[in-house]
Amino acid sequence: MDDLETELDHLYAVEPEKFVGERDRISRALRDADRLEEAEQVKALRKPSVAAWTVNQLARRERRQVDLLLDAGHRLREAQQGALAGDRPKALDEARRTEREALAALDNAARALLAERKKATDATLRKVAETLQTAAVSTEGRELLARGRLTGELQPAGFELLAPLAPATSKGKRRRPAPARERKQLDESRARLEQARAAAADASKSVRAAQEEARNARAELAKSEKRLGAAQAAAAKAEAAVARAEERLRTAERKAK
Repeated sequence: MDDLETELDHLYAVEPEKFVGERDRISRALRDADRLEEAEQVKALRKPSVAAWTVNQLARRERRQVDLLLDAGHRLREAQQGALAGDRPKALDEARRTEREALAALDNAARALLAERKKATDATLRKVAETLQTAAVSTEGRELLARGRLTGELQPAGFELLAPLAPATSKGKRRRPAPARERKQLDESRARLEQARAAAADASKSVRAAQEEARNARAELAKSEKRLGAAQAAAAKAEAAVARAEERLRTAERKAK
C-alpha cells in the first residue's frame, strides 16, 4: 500500500462487479497500516454506474480520443470567453468540429465495450455521450475524466461561466450606479453570453442527433447484413438442389439409353 494512487487507478479499472471487493481490500490494507483516515475515505467510495464505468475505461483504452475531447473542451471554454469579448466564432466552430469527431470515435468505442458486457442500450450510450461532453467543459469533470475516476453520470448544462461579468461587491457595501457606457457594455456582454449559450445548446443537439443517426444507420446495416446472409444461404441451398436434380436427370438419361 505504498502507492495509494496506483491502487485507486486499479480500482476504477476493474469490472463493476469486482469494485466493492477491491475497494474493501484496499480499505483493509490501509487500516492495517494505521492509515485510518485514508481507509475511511476509500471505504466511502461509490461504485461507478455502468455509464461512468464505461467512461473510465475509455479514459484508459482510448487515451488519444479522450485527450482530443479534453482539448476541444478547453478551446470551447476559451471560445466562450472570446464570444463575450466580441471575437469571431471561427475558433468556436473549429472546437465544435474536433469535439464532434472525438465524441463519434468514443461513441463507437463505448458501443463495442458495452456490447462485450451486453449493456449497449441506447439509454446507457446517451448517458456516456452526455457525460463525456459535459466533463470536457467543466473543471471538476475534466479532472475526473482525465484520471478515469467518475462514479456517476454528468448532465449537460451548456458552458460554464469562466469569470463573472461584473465585479462582486463586498458584503455590507453599497454598489455605485454603473455609468451608461459600462451598463451598455454589460448588456452587450450578456447578449453575447446568451448567444454563446444558444450556440452551445444547438451544438449539443446536433451531436446527439448525429449520434442517433449513426446508431440507426448501424442498426439498418446489421439488418441488411442479416438479410444478405439469409439470401446467400438460400441461394446456396437452391444451387445444391439444382445440382442434385441435374445429376438425377443425367442418371435417368443414361438408363434410358
